Amino acid sequence: MNEMHDVAIVGAGPGGSAAAYFLAKHGLDVLLLDKSEFPRDKTCGDGLSHHAVRVLDEMGVLGDVAQAGYRVNGVEVYSPKGSFVSAGIPATEGLPDYGLVVPRLKLDNLLLQRATEVGATYHGLVRVTDVGRNGNGVSVKGERHGQLYSAAARIAIIATGANPTLLLRTGLLQKTPPMIRAVRAYFEGVTGLTDRVVFRFQNVPLPGYGWVFPISDSAANIGAYFDPAAMPARCVPPTPQAALDAFIRLPALQEMLRDARRTGPAKGYPLHSSWRTPTFADRVVLVGEAAGLVNPLTGEGVDCALESGQMAAGKLIRMFEESDLTSRHLEAYDRLLRHRFYRVFIACKWVRDVFVNDMLFDRLVRAAGRNSDLKTLLLGVILGTRDVSEIVSFKTILRVLLAL
Repeated sequence: MNEMHDVAIVGAGPGGSAAAYFLAKHGLDVLLLDKSEFPRDKTCGDGLSHHAVRVLDEMGVLGDVAQAGYRVNGVEVYSPKGSFVSAGIPATEGLPDYGLVVPRLKLDNLLLQRATEVGATYHGLVRVTDVGRNGNGVSVKGERHGQLYSAAARIAIIATGANPTLLLRTGLLQKTPPMIRAVRAYFEGVTGLTDRVVFRFQNVPLPGYGWVFPISDSAANIGAYFDPAAMPARCVPPTPQAALDAFIRLPALQEMLRDARRTGPAKGYPLHSSWRTPTFADRVVLVGEAAGLVNPLTGEGVDCALESGQMAAGKLIRMFEESDLTSRHLEAYDRLLRHRFYRVFIACKWVRDVFVNDMLFDRLVRAAGRNSDLKTLLLGVILGTRDVSEIVSFKTILRVLLAL
């Protein structure tokens, strides 16, 4: 008979490991499962916003993560016609004034190690096929080393990222959701890198962008991001690789990469961004990308995963303290997520759909370059430090339309 754990977590990425850390730190019996063995790579842009840095600090792992990555102190944004705006990351109450770029091969392993250091039990190479209600808890079933695997817990957290397979099997999703697409490659010997992350809305299908995120003084994660559902079918790149190839043909990128070499293949990956995805079921909680927590404007998901993992842990800790694991508390978790993320995502989609086009985005960036308040607003929206509704106000739109 399986030992009954307090919480079983499926997926040991940032969301799952963050939840495991905060739960185990509080003394709960946590079982953390993943289909891979760590360290393992994860295709991603590797950027960590200052929201993510805050959670890493609260996990006591920030020093190790910072040492494994590259500190970035600002943001550069280029419009489709080459207009440019740049600023440092502002000091904001409760948030640091910098971000990090850390390859997921290193980041996820450090987070998993931190979770196990405080008491979480980790089992790798477990391919979970079902999570369902069973008596006073849930049963987790799957396969490990060619053998059937099963575990029992009072409650489960699903943190499986963009892969919808388990959510479809458990009925949490009725159909595969539409996915945003992204692709990245690593380059060494890159010239012209600074301590700022670069977003270029050039040589990419709009609404979309290409990025240059430095991982050292001479190496970078370079990629492209686009949403097939937000553009005419004729504009959708045939493959993510084609989108990256087009972005790299940009003259500015050709100059940066003239003496560079690509290390490893370019890899495409899906992103699940949706405010319609369920966030819980009976004795089951979703965190991170499994809950659709990806910003539709920037594609950022790691900070959402870390924050939602922390939020889920906080809610479950209270539930165990009150000996009440009913859905009443999980409805409160859903409201918390919707207040923190989903209303922002809806506004971000409006910003993307209104401004990220050939007609308006160049005007927006040019206007921001001439007006410090508008620049602070634009970069604050990208960084998540300003209310997104401000940029779609009548006053802001009028200011952009009047830009020369």
